[in-house]
Amino acid sequence: MKTEIHLLALFFVSIALCLTAAAGDQDPLAVLLIEDIETVRINLNPWGASLGFESEFDGDDPRLAPLIAVIRSADRGGGHKCPNMGAIRLRMAGGRVIGLGLLPSHSKGLYGFRLYDGDVFLGAYVVHRLPFLSALEELGVPMDDPAFQE
Repeated sequence: MKTEIHLLALFFVSIALCLTAAAGDQDPLAVLLIEDIETVRINLNPWGASLGFESEFDGDDPRLAPLIAVIRSADRGGGHKCPNMGAIRLRMAGGRVIGLGLLPSHSKGLYGFRLYDGDVFLGAYVVHRLPFLSALEELGVPMDDPAFQE
């Protein structure tokens, strides 16, 4: 009987630990709710004689909604060997940072990015190019940057 009680207790502890681990592994795209975003920082790498681009937005900036909607609609993409051409960092309430490494485009009509949870690389994703670039342009991001060449 004592062994059965110990096994039962071990079973319940295991379930509790699994549920806690699963909650911590929540899909970063799913947690990108506009009301939970504190700040968004966009930077593009320097190139040629350009110093690049950098800007930060408060999470309550209404111009962010289209960008967040496009990012949340992303699909898993294939691997990508090119370096990031820039980054978007979304600081969430509670301090979590979701990052996008902007990739040069190699597919007509699509735009790729690497997704990060903090410093942890999660995979490559793609979104529809036109809505993504339109949302960035609305935020004043320069569209003549090499990060957006097709």
